Amino acid sequence: MSLTQEEANNLLSLPKVFVEQSPLEFSLTESMDYERALRSLDRREEFLLTVERGVRNRLRLKYQTRARKIIILARLDYRGRRHRNPPESPYKPGQWLSGTHLHLFREGFDDRIAYDLPDVPELANMSADDDINALEQFLRFCAVTAWPEIQTSI
Repeated sequence: MSLTQEEANNLLSLPKVFVEQSPLEFSLTESMDYERALRSLDRREEFLLTVERGVRNRLRLKYQTRARKIIILARLDYRGRRHRNPPESPYKPGQWLSGTHLHLFREGFDDRIAYDLPDVPELANMSADDDINALEQFLRFCAVTAWPEIQTSI
């Protein structure tokens, strides 16, 4: 299943809410990996939010939004490994990007192209020290209009 760029852009910008209102559990130090269902306000589209903290590198976080179960619309790799864009990429072809970068769906590339955060105005001021704020900024970027309380644990 593939999307056009226009379809992907529309899905990413479609206002979304969490299906379940139970608190989001967020460990500040332990590894974690979970998904939560999102739904468009008109209830026509369903999405998945993935939150993952690395097992070996516990500083590494991944926040990801998928449409139609398998299509990655956006993924924030936060303090992760460097990423190299494909040589034919329209953005920084063949160049390495830092450990914190944003992958976006691009027609013909799926989610293989990453962007430096300073080049994404909505995320340009993201703090490298605040995991919860990064999650909230990512949710806003993905047009999530409201979210449950975020409960942190150590």
